[in-house]
Amino acid sequence: MAAMETQEQSQVWPAACRANGWVSGDKAKRLEIVRRCMELVRGPQVTGTSDPAFGDDETTALFTHLIHLAAPGNLNASARWVQCQEDYRAFNRAQQADWHERELYGDKKNRWDKNRFAGAASAKAGPLDKLNPDEVRKRHLTFATRHQAAQRLDKKGQDMASQTPATIPAPCSVEHSIAYAPGEEPF
Repeated sequence: MAAMETQEQSQVWPAACRANGWVSGDKAKRLEIVRRCMELVRGPQVTGTSDPAFGDDETTALFTHLIHLAAPGNLNASARWVQCQEDYRAFNRAQQADWHERELYGDKKNRWDKNRFAGAASAKAGPLDKLNPDEVRKRHLTFATRHQAAQRLDKKGQDMASQTPATIPAPCSVEHSIAYAPGEEPF
């Protein structure tokens, strides 16, 4: 599974085709797999991946299904597919929460993490754990908000660094900006 997880998304469909003896260019088979996947996760009835009802949650469910089909003997891929079928929307939010956390902090964990989010090391939890949609939603919102705030700060820092020193306002002291009454001393 590790090899499949690191493959580009464009390689998942051909890998599933090779594992099942399908022709990679068979559009009818591809549509059949998309429809079957949406049926298994109880998703929307779609006419294909360009259907307006086919969003991010559905895309994650489809890739999870294709990874399972590409490596049917891999227990981790099977467990993730089972977990995805239980609540594919919560599964996608868990994936997103973990991505935002990795983008912010890398793969390392800090000592504060052990008591957060019910001690879960990841929003996805273990392969056979049930996803709690409320906890996953909280974790996703937390890390997405932090990640976006960090990106804004980085962009703001870059904007300030690109300004010429003459355009940066000179720092002023609070002491000099306050008018004092006669005989009154500053702080």
